[in-house]
Amino acid sequence: MTFARRFDPQWTTELHSLRECLSLLLGQLEAAEGRRRNRSHAARVDFANCVEAVVLDLYRANQADPELEVGIAAGTNTLEATGISRYGASFISARAFQGALAGLQNAGLVFRSTGFWHDRSGANNRTSRYKATEGLVQMLEAAGAFPGALQRRASSEGIILKDAEKKRVEYGNVHFADQARERLASINGMLRDHWIDLALTDQELARWRSTSRGERDEEASQPFDFAARTLHRVFNNSDWQQGGRFYGAWWISAPKEVRRYVLIDGKRTVEVDYSGLHAAMLFAQARLPVPADPYARCLADPANDSERDLVKVTFNALLNADGIYRVKPLEGFDGSSKDWLDYKLNIVSQFPEFGDHFGSGVGLKLQYKDSELAERVLLKFAEEGYACLPVHDSFLVH
Repeated sequence: MTFARRFDPQWTTELHSLRECLSLLLGQLEAAEGRRRNRSHAARVDFANCVEAVVLDLYRANQADPELEVGIAAGTNTLEATGISRYGASFISARAFQGALAGLQNAGLVFRSTGFWHDRSGANNRTSRYKATEGLVQMLEAAGAFPGALQRRASSEGIILKDAEKKRVEYGNVHFADQARERLASINGMLRDHWIDLALTDQELARWRSTSRGERDEEASQPFDFAARTLHRVFNNSDWQQGGRFYGAWWISAPKEVRRYVLIDGKRTVEVDYSGLHAAMLFAQARLPVPADPYARCLADPANDSERDLVKVTFNALLNADGIYRVKPLEGFDGSSKDWLDYKLNIVSQFPEFGDHFGSGVGLKLQYKDSELAERVLLKFAEEGYACLPVHDSFLVH
């Protein structure tokens, strides 16, 4: 079974030896084209940037997991739209990108691992998927490449707005977004100043990779994509006060069991969080005392972590949904003691204070508040010169 992620053109490098390698590669690709007329300076810059984008993103995928494929939509209309989008890359044009991708394939450095699939209904379309060849990986590593040598382009958009269908919304000059972008730059500057790794052997890492494979949405990085160590924020439902959480860094997608092995600059870390945060927020908003464990009233055995985790995710799913009956059975529910509907309704009945909130979609508004809280925590650490890694409503620190 293959698995893939979308192409991300926003990667570059400042490593001198790697830049020299990319420059030599560009010359080789241009010589192989046999063009009668050279590109204009501007066209050559765009072509070079497209070559760099494909090479570095496929290398990044290979380093995250050699089995990972990258879906690249190379149709003319798609590429032209990407070039003018707030979320795209201005150097991308159909001619430059298609030429770069074809040149790398002809040179035996990139190959199409899975072909495209067109579904007439449009429900199951699949873009062509690509991988770096072993030759490309060896060439880059001979030039000193490693995940830490890669970084996101400064021009990449870090404040993302999505509509109710989770499609990205193009927006103009928004004062809130401008301020959030400035604060995000400070946070990402803090993260770039530190190296985040795992205290795992290569064999242990390979084992975790094999258990963590799967398709991921564009908000999530691959769990072991060590190049992805900066953040972006995603707001939902075309509303700057819904969502807003931080995504993009590899440790956010890593399994909870793996995060205990996270190192910052070679030093061990601990994960700290706010217990029952959204439930606590609702109690506070209603001016009610906040219980030490807001979920305790639903637990048959307070010492059973698995039971508590299921209550927690179900509670939050009921807040996020636009209807109680829309919430489908979640992972961890086995149905041995009661059916799913009874399980959900029991949780709702245990919180009569929040009867109006379940099935209301209020969860995204609470996420906005916890994202603002997380932003304050991260800015405080950045101001004091310490590293702090967010995992939504928890934080990894020394």
